[in-house]
Amino acid sequence: MAGKNDPEVKYRQMTRNKRPPDERNQRGMRTLSYHEAVDFRSLDMRYDENGLIDPVGRIEAGMPLDVGCTDYRKKEWKYKDSAKTLIPIRPKPKQPSVNPLDDAGLLSFMTYSWLTPLVKMASKSKLTLENVWQHSPLDRADNNYKRFERLWKEEVERVGMKKASLPRTIWRFTRTRMLMSYLTIMICMIGAFLGPAFVIRNLLIYAESREVDWPLGVGLVIAMFVTEMSRSVFFATTWSLSYRSATRVLGAVLTLIFTKITRLRSLKDKTVGELVNLCANDGQRLFEATAFFILMCGAPLVFVLGFCYVFYLIGPASLIGCSMFILFYPFQAGISRLTSRLRRQCIKITDRRVRTMNEILTCVKLIKMYAWEMAFGKAVGAVRSDERKVLEKAAYVQSFSISTSPLVPVMASILTIVLHVMTGNDLTASQAFSLLPAFNCMNFCIRPLPHCVKALSESSVALERLKSLLEMEEMKPFTTRPSDPTNTIEITKATFAWDTTRTEDEEEAGDSGTAPVVHGKTEKVPLTKEGAESEEDLVKTLINIELELPKGTLTGVCGSVGSGKSSLISGILGQMRLLEGTVGLTGSIAYVAQQAWIMNASVRDNIMFGEDFDEQRYEDTVRTCSLTHDFNVLPAGDLTEIGERGLNLSGGQKQRISLARAVYSNRDIYLLDDPLSAVDAHVGQHIFHHCIMGALKDKTVLFVTHQLQYLHLCEQVVLMKDGVIAEKGEHSQLMAAGEDYARMIQGYMTSHCDEETGEESDGEEEMEQVNNIKGGKLMRQSSKDAQRLKRLSAVVSTTSIADNGEVLVVEEEEEEDLSGNLVANEEVESGSIGWATFSDYFRAGGGYLLSALVLLTFVLSVGSMVFGNFWLSLWLRQGSGNTTITVGNKTVISNSIRHHPDLHFYSLVYGMSIILVMVMITIKGLSFMKFTLRASSNLHDKVFRSVFRSPMSFFDTTPTGRILNRFSKDLDEVDVRLPFQAEMFLQNSCLLLFSIAMVAYALPYFLIAIVPLAVVFLYIRNFSGSALRELKRLENVSRSPWFCHLTATIQGLATIHAYNKTEETVNRFLALLDQNTMIQFVFHCAMRWLAVRLDLITVTMSTITALLVVVMHGSVPPAMAGLALSSVIQMTGLFQFTVRLSSETEARFTSVQRINSYIK
Repeated sequence: MAGKNDPEVKYRQMTRNKRPPDERNQRGMRTLSYHEAVDFRSLDMRYDENGLIDPVGRIEAGMPLDVGCTDYRKKEWKYKDSAKTLIPIRPKPKQPSVNPLDDAGLLSFMTYSWLTPLVKMASKSKLTLENVWQHSPLDRADNNYKRFERLWKEEVERVGMKKASLPRTIWRFTRTRMLMSYLTIMICMIGAFLGPAFVIRNLLIYAESREVDWPLGVGLVIAMFVTEMSRSVFFATTWSLSYRSATRVLGAVLTLIFTKITRLRSLKDKTVGELVNLCANDGQRLFEATAFFILMCGAPLVFVLGFCYVFYLIGPASLIGCSMFILFYPFQAGISRLTSRLRRQCIKITDRRVRTMNEILTCVKLIKMYAWEMAFGKAVGAVRSDERKVLEKAAYVQSFSISTSPLVPVMASILTIVLHVMTGNDLTASQAFSLLPAFNCMNFCIRPLPHCVKALSESSVALERLKSLLEMEEMKPFTTRPSDPTNTIEITKATFAWDTTRTEDEEEAGDSGTAPVVHGKTEKVPLTKEGAESEEDLVKTLINIELELPKGTLTGVCGSVGSGKSSLISGILGQMRLLEGTVGLTGSIAYVAQQAWIMNASVRDNIMFGEDFDEQRYEDTVRTCSLTHDFNVLPAGDLTEIGERGLNLSGGQKQRISLARAVYSNRDIYLLDDPLSAVDAHVGQHIFHHCIMGALKDKTVLFVTHQLQYLHLCEQVVLMKDGVIAEKGEHSQLMAAGEDYARMIQGYMTSHCDEETGEESDGEEEMEQVNNIKGGKLMRQSSKDAQRLKRLSAVVSTTSIADNGEVLVVEEEEEEDLSGNLVANEEVESGSIGWATFSDYFRAGGGYLLSALVLLTFVLSVGSMVFGNFWLSLWLRQGSGNTTITVGNKTVISNSIRHHPDLHFYSLVYGMSIILVMVMITIKGLSFMKFTLRASSNLHDKVFRSVFRSPMSFFDTTPTGRILNRFSKDLDEVDVRLPFQAEMFLQNSCLLLFSIAMVAYALPYFLIAIVPLAVVFLYIRNFSGSALRELKRLENVSRSPWFCHLTATIQGLATIHAYNKTEETVNRFLALLDQNTMIQFVFHCAMRWLAVRLDLITVTMSTITALLVVVMHGSVPPAMAGLALSSVIQMTGLFQFTVRLSSETEARFTSVQRINSYIK
């Protein structure tokens, strides 16, 4: 009887209840099992760019099933869902969408209020994957991938693959949303300009005047509130559009890359570590570039408006100030090019390091067995040292770029004012302190440029790497139908060659005459002549192959190591390049690789491999493959989870599970690559007689083996030698011929006549392996010869070694886990980042004293920038210094600063502050760069040593993808992103504190308003802090599963191709990717949710400051009013940006926390 998880049962439930059971209870995502991730997507809603298209989607929409898809699409407007968002307030629907964003009105969309329920939930309890919504159907990776793939194919067809542009395709993919983002950023920039240009100037003129005009003053205060609020809301809207566009681009591009990987014949020079790094880090760069790109578009408009305004305000002297902004753009362009070059260098070295780590983790048992830890540690250390040199250069360039952004308006205002005064012009408070906000407004436009430049430069490198993968040749079928209908396989005069490199699933150890390819490792093996580019230059591996396999026959293939036995199977599978001849094939294929490919899933899932469950067929398969006794001992039977690559199983167990997968698939053709090599004699006899000659008796079987005692039972025997078929025919005929085959059989029988009686039972060893699973006892004997050493290397355990070298018994005290889950879900810590994490980072960077000194450099560098405004207000308050001048026949006291006797002194101090700023910025950048690099390097070394010293049980229960996640994404966070975020946070924090101090200095009554605003701020910060931390942790955790799936897919490409399981593999990737990108999107939206509410605080502060200037008319000097208004307007956007940076910096520290979890 079909179970409740059967896809058909789920479909019937959906049609009966209108919604899937999970959606009726909660609209959250959850951790998906292998089959749920594959099957459940087929029951979900499907959209394309025209709307809802599948039956289940029509059920969800309350439409009849007989509505044709084409007719429905004709009735739907392309932007129907987007247009609904323009409704200011939308009532709550009776049947909510899977994502509340789809039901949000305009006000909710602009202020992120649709996210408030999740933020509230996070403030009360720990967030889990089930609490986070599913993706909107419009944002899912599969729907966006289909559209992006179509656009990419159009691009390739139009200009060719070499000239095809990924950036141009991304622009076509996102241009509608980009244009909407451009519209909102323009409105934001205009609002940001109107405040400083008109409101502040008129407030200062009002402060300078002797008359009190209350209606005018109140009107100016209201105008201040409106302009600042419009800037904040439309800026948030821009981010909302940009983040959603970036999420769609990320899902589409990563799916395009993954599907490309599944279509490759071979990986050539690409390795597992490089591909993981490409999808993880380069994909994130692409996300950031798409999100930040629009911020660069608004800068030119505001710059033109600002230039016209300051020229009107000051005159020709403004040209020197505006030239600083003009020079800043080519400067940033140079920084961009330099960053791109350094990023390219760093990525190459990072790929080497991640690739080396992948190889180490794959072969960790052998490394530990032979005590090679020190040698491999030195190899990783050497690569890390090269990486650190490039990171050091990139960090200094990055620090310089961050520091110059706030420096530009300071230099522009100082040079403009000094030149204006020194050329004999007068300067009033309304002029000076209207100039500063105008320059700050222009700086508001260039402030994101370091982010944009960094993101765009890094994404350009990422896109080059992504395109290089897309340019790789895909696996093209070359098989035809056999000319003889009685044949299942028919190879005629075929010559095959390998591409430049191959993976372990493509070739058996030694077939190329080179070092063996270790399972799970992509070994680079040169297989072309030097400088070879065409097919004619490829080294021919199999030459002039003539072979026919009639239906229902058993054909044995033998030969020495490197003779081409496994290459013959790879050629049939299409993994090699066919240079000459034809390959005829009819029927479905099952493949058993020599190195068994095992998924990190249950035993049953590995056997079923996406097929429907048939109880009788399943039991017969288990029995014929000699797995019954294993299932009786396993903690949860066949539901016991297998570790990644089957590390907790013996070689024989892995091979029998791989064989069971082939038998259960019930295919027409079976390609068995030495399936008995890892099992002992009596188990091999059982498998051969009951499985190969029993269950597969009516199938076409190509049986590659080194167990020559079984060849006499084959209907046809093939002897491979140096890539050609040396002999073929029946066993008796070949023996009678007395050639190489006969001599090989005779030699084999002579050397193995007594081997079976003296051979140790592998069955006992395999039962001991079962005890490696959590809850068992670990018992095994030491190896006696080199042949047994290979098998012993598969044993995973925590052992003690006595002085005599015996491996002693180790008892595990843990209770038996009857669930059978070997690999637990990654632990998600809740709560704020503990002081211990920060303390560990400070100690890794050089200690508390050095940390305090680095912080002091930030205070001094920002203080030197603020000093200029303070000195200017002091200068303007001095006026003429009571200097008298003669006007006509009268002597009066001048009010102009140009008549002050110490004019040159004030001008000199004001001008020299630029040099002080530049010196302090340089010191700050160097010290911070050295500190953060030392911290990341020490953390890397510690986590590497800790992982290397871990017991084998750790590698049993921890997927390689999860460990690689620490050494790729998490370490990248600590190397690059954490220093970038932390430096901006510290710099802006100091600037914010100095700005508040300046306002309080000029208007002491402002401190009264600070207290309630501080209370509101702390409430909002604490209220949202839990959500930000939890979402960042969930994003980190949800990333590991698709890392693992990507790694496993690359390692098992040959098996996936043979079983034609590409679609199921892609579907599982889509489910895991959607889970991760949804949490990432919600995390960024939560950051903007906080930003909008903090902006409301800064708008209130600006309004209160303007109100104090109006109310205290006559009692506040115009210079002090100007200092207060210019300082508070500087906090516009800066306050929320700084608080958001604090949250992002804390979120980045989760990577430090995750690395520390492997250290302690």
